[in-house]
Amino acid sequence: ELFSRLSVPRVDVGQQGTPGGMCKGIDTSLSCDVVGKPSVAPQPHELKTCLAAMMWAVGPKQLVKRSKSLSGVELVEAAARALLCTISRKQDAGQHNTMFDSVSIPAIPISNYLRRLHRDFRCSDSAFVCALVILDRILNTRTDDPIHEIQLTAWNVHRLALCCVMFAAKFNEDRTWCNSQYARIGGIDALELNGYERFLFRFLGFRLSVGPEEYQLYLRHLQAIADVSVTVPEDPSVQALAEKSVGEKRLAVHRSSGAKPCFRGLVRGVSLLLRLLSPD
Repeated sequence: ELFSRLSVPRVDVGQQGTPGGMCKGIDTSLSCDVVGKPSVAPQPHELKTCLAAMMWAVGPKQLVKRSKSLSGVELVEAAARALLCTISRKQDAGQHNTMFDSVSIPAIPISNYLRRLHRDFRCSDSAFVCALVILDRILNTRTDDPIHEIQLTAWNVHRLALCCVMFAAKFNEDRTWCNSQYARIGGIDALELNGYERFLFRFLGFRLSVGPEEYQLYLRHLQAIADVSVTVPEDPSVQALAEKSVGEKRLAVHRSSGAKPCFRGLVRGVSLLLRLLSPD
């Protein structure tokens, strides 16, 4: 495992508290000026990071209004809502395939997928807050070739969420799983997850630590976006799930309708053979 070969300090993170301290010698700068709402208000589909999308969806009034603490399930649901706000809706969003893109949109809603990770990873709730910070660093990383920059789409949101939650759990938790177990929970192959881990480590420059100010900033916006009065886009995976269910029903009907004539023909053939063999 690549994590086992790194001698990096850990950050103590409580259930929903602020990380105990910042790791020395690692660049954890992710200023609000970079990921926050720009001076010129962009269109919703142009918001690239989770924090910018949450700022756009929530607004300053709602951010002040919602200060109530969240349970683990509510926090995970809020993280799913933040991802839905961040997913790119551009027409060409799925044309430039990256290593994280699936062949088709996964037929599992994002909220259900995050709840499964939360249940089976057995990590603290704060890992999902740190995962959003790590995801924003991935989305905000600039490369020499714009084609190689990663943007969140319906085709890669599940895999990127899996990797970021795994990174946050491995970096902050005392007890973690091996990559094969994380891959089994996430529904992908272990070799595939190992490749994602190696690539993202270098892509991030090994910046996995989350400072207290960053953590509180993201937590406040998650508390605000958890309010049901905040409108979020529809989950594209829900439509994919509905289409899959319709396809399976049609296939089942086709199979059942195709089996009846075969059985009737067999019965008729046997009855005809018995009449021919009878002495009468």
